Amino acid sequence: MLPSLGYQGFRTAPIPSGWVEMGERWALWWNGREVASVTPTREGGYRLHLDAMKMWQTKSARVASIRQGKRFAERWCAARLFPDLPLREAVVRLTDNTPIKPARPLPGLPPTREQQQQAQRLDEAAAAASARVKAALQPIRPPTEAKPRLTDPAKVRLREGQVGSKRR
Repeated sequence: MLPSLGYQGFRTAPIPSGWVEMGERWALWWNGREVASVTPTREGGYRLHLDAMKMWQTKSARVASIRQGKRFAERWCAARLFPDLPLREAVVRLTDNTPIKPARPLPGLPPTREQQQQAQRLDEAAAAASARVKAALQPIRPPTEAKPRLTDPAKVRLREGQVGSKRR
């Protein structure tokens, strides 16, 4: 199932509002969505894209400058989004750039006994796994001093004889 168009997801940053510069383009945000944008064109001018109410009620126009595009977009969107307000007041409300705080998540039900047991088992398994990893990551220690070997006196004499023969 696809999310709805206005879906904000698990947003942690504040939702933009008012005019926001995004690289070379300017975007007008209102109510958590982009309603207008002014982008540069290859020919040197600017393209204004307006999408205030519904997807099929969009408008694209060429503008001479970013300033002209922003002014036109503010008036066009304000007239459609706030039809009951005077135009100046509607533009002020539309371009208010105080960021919208994301809504707090809804409170959930308390965990069930099965969920608590599962959480406890997961905690125990994680602790055991981290202990194994820590043990595996410990540096290799040199072996402790070995006990001197008891050797057969006959073998000691043979070795001494070999060492003496090598020196000659």
